[in-house]
Amino acid sequence: MKPSRTFRHGGIRVEIGCDWEQKKTVQNAFLPNGAVILLKQHTGRQARCVVRRGEYVREGMVIGRADGPLSANVHASIPGIVRDIRVTALPEGGQAEAVVIALEGSFDRLGRREERYLWSSMGCNEILATIRDKGVVDTEEPGLPLFDILSEKKDIELLFVNAIESEPYLKAEACLLRDKGEEVMDGVAILRKVLSPKRTILASSGERPENLPLAREGAPAEEAEIEYFDLEPIYPQDMPRQLLEAVSGQKQGDALFIRPSTAYAVHEAVVHGKPMVERYVSIAGGALKRPEVLKARIGTPIGDLIEECGGFLGPPARLVLRGALRGHSVHDLDVPVTKTTSAVIALDSEEVGFLWRSPCIRCGRCAKACPERLDPDMLFRLVERGLTSRALGLGLGSCTACGACSYICPARVPLVAAFSAELRTLADAIGDGDSSGGDQGRIR
Repeated sequence: MKPSRTFRHGGIRVEIGCDWEQKKTVQNAFLPNGAVILLKQHTGRQARCVVRRGEYVREGMVIGRADGPLSANVHASIPGIVRDIRVTALPEGGQAEAVVIALEGSFDRLGRREERYLWSSMGCNEILATIRDKGVVDTEEPGLPLFDILSEKKDIELLFVNAIESEPYLKAEACLLRDKGEEVMDGVAILRKVLSPKRTILASSGERPENLPLAREGAPAEEAEIEYFDLEPIYPQDMPRQLLEAVSGQKQGDALFIRPSTAYAVHEAVVHGKPMVERYVSIAGGALKRPEVLKARIGTPIGDLIEECGGFLGPPARLVLRGALRGHSVHDLDVPVTKTTSAVIALDSEEVGFLWRSPCIRCGRCAKACPERLDPDMLFRLVERGLTSRALGLGLGSCTACGACSYICPARVPLVAAFSAELRTLADAIGDGDSSGGDQGRIR
């Protein structure tokens, strides 16, 4: 393993929420009595609904068919009766149809011995077709369909398996790598066959070589080609530019970044013929009685997962999906788990840090924290005055909305909220709705 390293400039250390440990093997969450399965869990148009109210669906059955580029198939995570097909709000904003399934009948896979397919004898086109049919998407938001990603990338320079979780509270990827390491690396090998990368890197934080699944004696020759890096979990170490800078000194490159959970979904799809119907989810936060990582069925209401972790210690100040620094605030315990739900964080008032905004004291902490070497204070002043072109000239377009500047600011100036709103406005003006992200749910 390479020596521990990190990116060169900026970043912050977030101590809060990093002291809990998932000691046991990750358990399956209770099956939901009613699963609310969104037909849009990916970047493109929502999947076209192919079931009707009152229809019985089997576990793993297609209920939404991909509808154009960047769309993905959606499958029933539980068997049962389709009770409703309704329009519902998306956690990240907007609306989409959802299929509501009431649990009923027997499972086709749960509790049964799974078949195994010899993927090494499959051609690349067959592997790609399987990934498309099983609805596999990148588990990082915004959920790009993996078929579309792989179809565009051939003979890339670098395949980067990113097991870094530098945001507080997040443990799901580390637990998945610990419990299902061989399956994850099997998924990586499948991707290597399709992509033929010149280098493959797996980066983690604090993992000893003997605990990594491929650092064992007698590993196959193709597995031995995977390089390991132990990176310091300084936030935002898990973002692509910072990962590249940490391992190569450059912020740009021909690389594909995937999470262990994405590689695991590839293994499940290709080796077991299993669609993407489950997700490892971190459930944590100061307002929660018992933090835990659970393997949940897609469509499970987040309230069910919170209840399984003992419920709330008191009324939460904020509920956040994905992560406390880069996630989305939600206000409903009925919000369902999706393919990109990595965490449910229940923050208490101390963690949120409700403080009034005060005048900027020009301390310069935001500039020191910015990993992109920007001057957030200057950019904010320009954006407030409507001088967007000047802000773009000073690097506004390079902002990744990581939130390091907002977190470190003693005056509580809404830096990233302003930058994200401005970038969204610009993106909408040129007909591209994909912007850098929001500032919701940020902890102090």
